[in-house]
Amino acid sequence: MNAHDSEIISGILDSEGFSPVEDPSEAQVILLMSCAVREHAETRVLGRAAQLGGSWKGREGGGPLLALCGCVAQEHGESLLDRFRDLDLVVGPDCYRELPALIRDASRSSLVEFRKDDYEGVEASRKEFPRAFVTIMRGCDNYCSYCIVPFVRGRERSRRTRDILDEVGGLASRGYGEITLLGQNVNSYRDGERLFPDLLEKVSLAAGGSWVRFVTSHPKDLDPAAVSVMRRHDNICRQLHLPVQSGSDRVLSRMNRGYSSSEYLDKIAMLREAMPGIVLSTDVIAGFPGETEDDFAMTVDLLGTVRFDYAFLFRYSQRSGTKACGFPDQVPEEIRLERLGILQELQREITVARSRELLGRELEVLVTGPAKKPGQQAGRTGGNRMVVLEGSDHPPGTFVRVRITRADGWTHFGKTLETLLK
Repeated sequence: MNAHDSEIISGILDSEGFSPVEDPSEAQVILLMSCAVREHAETRVLGRAAQLGGSWKGREGGGPLLALCGCVAQEHGESLLDRFRDLDLVVGPDCYRELPALIRDASRSSLVEFRKDDYEGVEASRKEFPRAFVTIMRGCDNYCSYCIVPFVRGRERSRRTRDILDEVGGLASRGYGEITLLGQNVNSYRDGERLFPDLLEKVSLAAGGSWVRFVTSHPKDLDPAAVSVMRRHDNICRQLHLPVQSGSDRVLSRMNRGYSSSEYLDKIAMLREAMPGIVLSTDVIAGFPGETEDDFAMTVDLLGTVRFDYAFLFRYSQRSGTKACGFPDQVPEEIRLERLGILQELQREITVARSRELLGRELEVLVTGPAKKPGQQAGRTGGNRMVVLEGSDHPPGTFVRVRITRADGWTHFGKTLETLLK
């Protein structure tokens, strides 16, 4: 989502006559995009802001204008100007249209109002051909007890279906091979009487030969209708990210997730029955407040039972203003890290094993561009697995059939068998 917000900002600035530069030392304005979901991400971006300010602000003429955009800007607002003397602009996720005027004014200022702007009419400056993002909704109404997103992204609002379909159709006609629908909870999309399964079906048709993905899905809202659409349309990737967060019903209740572990497992069974071989990934939080050894053991058991292809694993991170931040039974940091390490080791073994199941198989791959070494290209499978193509020389956006020859869990190596026409 932040990657696409950066593309939106670039599009706004491009339309106002600004030109990008690669070297910060040559810039008249530097913009940092921030994420507030976890403490580590926030600490990194604020450290980067301090580093950039210290590097160039002392130069004659005052150096480049420094702007902090996104969720950390929304979270802290004007106080950041007091904390970082070299920071010039603080701009929240709903105020990016104001950036050209703020930059030209060159006054130190903060703009973090909540607005219902879905950036309709902005031509995003896309950086990742042949893969593109399309926002279908912004904000979140779930208020999970650990999550800061509703406080920095605002309440849910959905884009109009016809605008989404116009954007998807335009991307497909320009050769984008993969289109990912974005929303904090795509399953709660609503445009009048039209719900997410209806939108997904229409997007699949508008995308033509392009692949379609969507992220993120909330387990409580993933329904059989959406799974049925996925099953019926071959261009909707057999891959889904479905954050579970914990295997303990007690912890899930305190997280305000709205489902039990058994209900979650039922959703997994539904997906695998409808689409055998679907690639599944998840998010898990280790050391949530009040998590006991028994609670943690249930999470370990769930990972072992489901055997996700990938998992994004985090220690619990306190976010100021969230309900969980005030829970009295915080788990000590060393225990959070210990539990995180156990989950990481278990998932590493599962990921490697799942990856090696692909050895010798033939898969469809979208060529995305050059790989690190000369003579190699990078690509993605429909399951969103990274593939390095040996001796390949295809234009990005080409679909090829590949035989997997090596796999280490995260990167796969393959031999191209044929070019596929879409």
